[in-house]
Amino acid sequence: MTRFIIAFILLTCSLFGKSYTDMLGRNVQITKAQTFVFLGPGALRMGTYLGLQDRVVGIERFEQRPLVASPSPYRTYLGVDFLKSLPVVSEGGPGKMPNLEALIMAKPDLIFTSFFDKNQIAKIESKTNIPVIALSYGASYGGTSNKNLEDIKASLLLIGEITNSQERAQKLVNFIATQESKLAKISLPSKSLYIGGIPYKGIQPITSTEVDYPPFELLGVKNSVFASTPKAKGHQFIDLEALLRANPEVIFIDSLSKSKIAQDYQAKKALYDTLQAYQKGAVVEVLGFNNYSTNVENLLTIAWQIAAYLGHDVSLHVKAREIFEAFYPDHGSEVLEKLGYELGNK
Repeated sequence: MTRFIIAFILLTCSLFGKSYTDMLGRNVQITKAQTFVFLGPGALRMGTYLGLQDRVVGIERFEQRPLVASPSPYRTYLGVDFLKSLPVVSEGGPGKMPNLEALIMAKPDLIFTSFFDKNQIAKIESKTNIPVIALSYGASYGGTSNKNLEDIKASLLLIGEITNSQERAQKLVNFIATQESKLAKISLPSKSLYIGGIPYKGIQPITSTEVDYPPFELLGVKNSVFASTPKAKGHQFIDLEALLRANPEVIFIDSLSKSKIAQDYQAKKALYDTLQAYQKGAVVEVLGFNNYSTNVENLLTIAWQIAAYLGHDVSLHVKAREIFEAFYPDHGSEVLEKLGYELGNK
């Protein structure tokens, strides 16, 4: 009788699978999870962090862009040959519906999405008969949590559970949490700060900024331009006059937009030079992280860049290698070398 019950349970599991709750609160039944497609900004990145790239059977065309134009660490790690070897199932982009026929032909067991809403996901499932799991990068980047790294960590653990890569997911999540803890404990001098040139649907001028810039949040510091507007949230385009009024002591520049900012500086040099940060040479370039959603390894590295500039004793090159090795085991230094980041101190 006991054997019969066990056999019945195994048969039931094979027929109906296991139920998972995704990052949009949807209950999804999954019977098999060996091959995947990742759709939407940052979805493939999460899969790559967990070493699942060899089980991917379709890709967005957006992910195949030349690495020179889109030098994300995970794309650099995967390489052009790998990215172009996979059949295209979608053009890519936030909320852009995939080619449903191409998805069916790719035959993934499971689809992971980011930046897709419930209605879009329901349509994909109904037309392809393939289960879909929604991931999240936090409220500022298409998700639900105001703490972006919390959603990212939860998404990684969810992928790990579904794909039987729990050990890798937990190790990476623990590393991220440790970095958060170390950064939060750093004591920094009280200075008025600003971050400019945040990419938003492309490169932007110095007036493109974020209220709750994640590297600032990790260090417990604030964007001084919004000191008098505590209810402001997320990405903002401000007037140059607002920056002039705030007149921050230090201005950090997102490196992805540095050429645009340099052009604007030449056109409005007299105004820029009234800012104390420009007068004192306290305009500092940091890495960009928001490139087809959040490159978490860059985000953590930027926080250490800012801490180092503000006086914390840390070797940025050593710290960057530590971080990249955590995200790309045995390949982190190689990825960093290919990216050619200018990190500052040794």
